Amino acid sequence: MFDKIAFVHYETENLDRALEFYKDVLGLTLRVQNEEWIEFDVGGQRLALRKVDTLTRQPETLHPTGARVWLEARPIEQAIAHLQKNNVKFINSLDISPYGKTATFADPDGNSIGLYEPPEKNA
Repeated sequence: MFDKIAFVHYETENLDRALEFYKDVLGLTLRVQNEEWIEFDVGGQRLALRKVDTLTRQPETLHPTGARVWLEARPIEQAIAHLQKNNVKFINSLDISPYGKTATFADPDGNSIGLYEPPEKNA
């Protein structure tokens, strides 16, 4: 019935700002760009952003959901330093657990993005 996740997408009020953040700050490869949609390649998976107008959006979609994209980063400390250098706002700083290392930050629209480095034994 379900073969794979086709893509993940976030909504954005400002497509140009999102393009700059995901392409220039995160360094993702741009695959598709038009006036309403941008799409990036992330290790063979697709991450997209769709432009929305907050005046015409339904009230229940005005705030980010609990969904979060997790990007694998090795070493995670290097990714965190790069993002901090680019003034990215972190929601949670580096956390180390038996399950790996994590940190979360927000894109310019407030969408939550996670960084994840698996533990050495699972690498």
